[in-house]
Amino acid sequence: MPIFRQLIDQIKQAIRMNLLVNGEQLPSVRVLASALQINPMTISKAFSQLEIEGVLIRKRGVGMLVAEVQENGHISSSIETPLQKFIENAHKENLSNDQIMALVQQYLSIQSQEKSK
Repeated sequence: MPIFRQLIDQIKQAIRMNLLVNGEQLPSVRVLASALQINPMTISKAFSQLEIEGVLIRKRGVGMLVAEVQENGHISSSIETPLQKFIENAHKENLSNDQIMALVQQYLSIQSQEKSK
């Protein structure tokens, strides 16, 4: 999995676990790149994607802040727990993350076709 994608997932997980809270400022690109020893462009790419998704907001002169969590964006445990189990089982079957995503997309496509009939 690309490093920027791992960073995105880790930031989202930290928000879900309340390790990062609404309005909290994230370290600068330079500080984070130095701490993690990865290219600053990778950090910037992850921040930009999270901004597009509405997870982070960019505040001029301040930096990146955790956006206000939307209640309707929260995933209930009745969905998250089976999803985590599915991913664990898929990894046990030696499926890569890309294969898991392709499988989910395939089933969503099939379900969408069946609903439109």
